[in-house]
Amino acid sequence: MKKVLGGLGCVGLLAYLLVGASAQTATATAPKRVATPRYDPSKEITLEGNVTSVKAFVPGNLTGGHMFVATSKGIVDGHLGPFALNGEHRISVSAGDHVKMVGVMTTVNTHQVFLVRTIDTGNNKYVIRGEHGFPLILGATQATKNLTLVKGGAR
Repeated sequence: MKKVLGGLGCVGLLAYLLVGASAQTATATAPKRVATPRYDPSKEITLEGNVTSVKAFVPGNLTGGHMFVATSKGIVDGHLGPFALNGEHRISVSAGDHVKMVGVMTTVNTHQVFLVRTIDTGNNKYVIRGEHGFPLILGATQATKNLTLVKGGAR
């Protein structure tokens, strides 16, 4: 008899916990996230200026490298994505360099950020993002420095 009552007690406790957990999840609402594209190719613009600094990380902003450029309209935060400053084929841009950037201006966490697609330093042209704004891994079968293919090609 004790085994039956003990088993019923365990089943009752389990049922109580399951009902409580499901009631809690029914009342908690997850925040709605709307997937909106941040990179609209139809809004691409070209900016030109001198690099003031290049940083691998900027706290509170998009993950990845940032290049700050002094333009005629002020300092622009150019987001380079997670791969441009890393690896064997990282870009070579430093403070004082004159650059032309093609990309899209957007707002992220109340900050204006320029999503850089290409950078032209005069000597080199770097392709940072594809035509739809997705960051590319430099040197991985896309055109990079001097618009030459680093890997792949005719066999």
